[in-house]
Amino acid sequence: MNRANSAVAALLFLAAVAVPGAACAQTKVRFTLDWIPGATHGAFLIALQKGYYKQEGLDVTIDRGKGSAEVVRQLAADVYDMGFPDINVVMDFDSKNPEQSFPVLMSGYEEAPAAIVVLKSSGITEPKQLNGKKLGSAPNDSTFKLFPIFARKAGIDVASMEIQSIDPSLREVLLAQKKVDAIPGQIFNALLELKAKGVPASDIKYFMYKDYGLPLYANSIAASRRFLKEHPDAVRGFLRATLKGLKDMARDPELAVKAAVDFEPLLNPDIERERLRVALECCILTDTVRKTGFGDIDRARLDTNITEITEAYKLPRRPKLEEIFDPAYLPDAKDRLIN
Repeated sequence: MNRANSAVAALLFLAAVAVPGAACAQTKVRFTLDWIPGATHGAFLIALQKGYYKQEGLDVTIDRGKGSAEVVRQLAADVYDMGFPDINVVMDFDSKNPEQSFPVLMSGYEEAPAAIVVLKSSGITEPKQLNGKKLGSAPNDSTFKLFPIFARKAGIDVASMEIQSIDPSLREVLLAQKKVDAIPGQIFNALLELKAKGVPASDIKYFMYKDYGLPLYANSIAASRRFLKEHPDAVRGFLRATLKGLKDMARDPELAVKAAVDFEPLLNPDIERERLRVALECCILTDTVRKTGFGDIDRARLDTNITEITEAYKLPRRPKLEEIFDPAYLPDAKDRLIN
């Protein structure tokens, strides 16, 4: 090796050791969100815009999603390397497609935002009062698919109710017009949609599934089987960088609002600020997360979730816990604490 080549080699070595724990340089990561970008995706957008992914040697591109079912399909087909699907949808897929199954690697929503939303002016003050009422939902709505479990735990007689199948875009419209008595939905989206349609906050009431004995996990980070096998260090680097973004968002939610608006300029900052406030309170920055840190999952709780999802979705088989969640790529517990 001549002197010039030796100098280049030395520089490359120094560059490699300058980023402790970095994955191989500039590994491309195609990442898909679950839905339209918003402040609730702040962890990813902050990590992208503040260069946390680059510091891990990753060249990350982030695309909007079209729902968790589509994210799962795209990860299984290797259209994307990593994504942010609902873990309950992953259970559904893994049960039906064991040869293509993959686990989630890091929890994002420690509590699911699933809820039944009503108007206070309807006089409904507790779930049991939904007996004999009309609920409007899209048939494949993930919150609606879990409704039978919630109903059983909350003492609702589903057989007494009228279930009206509606287009997802009409859900909040029909509730605001009082053409249905209740709708299922992710609470931070349903609240803002109702407010946007002129329903005052004082007239909105909701029953969170988690408050009635159904503490489900929700959106989590997953990787395609190929990417996980070929680039395990890149996956670890992605989780480390996202965790930094998540901590930034928890300490200063306004950073997430700004990151979302910079990524998607058509967003309304006030709406995103309110959406994130509700999401942090209900589902992301929970008491459990404040105590134990981000990303991990309680095994006993998940095991119960798998049993209940298998029953609710009438799955052909019950997936094993290790098929659904693999913590091997998470940063150390001390590094996942909020500090």
